[in-house]
Amino acid sequence: MKKLIILFTALGMAGCMQAPQADLEGLKSMRDAWQSAYDAGDAAALAAIYEEDSALMPPNSTPVTGRATIETFWGDFMASGGSVTITDSEAYAHGDVGYKVGTFTMTDSGGMVLDEGKYVELWRHVDGRWQMHRDIWNSSLTPAEEAEEVVEAE
Repeated sequence: MKKLIILFTALGMAGCMQAPQADLEGLKSMRDAWQSAYDAGDAAALAAIYEEDSALMPPNSTPVTGRATIETFWGDFMASGGSVTITDSEAYAHGDVGYKVGTFTMTDSGGMVLDEGKYVELWRHVDGRWQMHRDIWNSSLTPAEEAEEVVEAE
């Protein structure tokens, strides 16, 4: 009987244990960090948000892997004069992993919308801070709408 009481006590305590705590608010704040770095035209600060071995997966392109290559990608993109606005619609974190889902709008230097779409980001909490592991996005415009946007922008 004593062993049975110990067993039930141990099982009860195990049931009360919580999942690893996650820094959800910290993950959510990374949207502002990303947007601020982009708006400042700081490709190095933007790339620092990504893990060293992270990957961007832009539409109609091969993956861009590694922080240095990601810095070049965003630097070239920012040099084109356009802007990107991101809006998170969902964020989740558990332990040292998390994800964010949202929408984006890309405009040219005159404010004309070039693209609108959605994204998924995978994050890891490494050395006390969130770093993006994977970043993928795609357009919500139909191919005909994309062609119209390009023609109007020219």
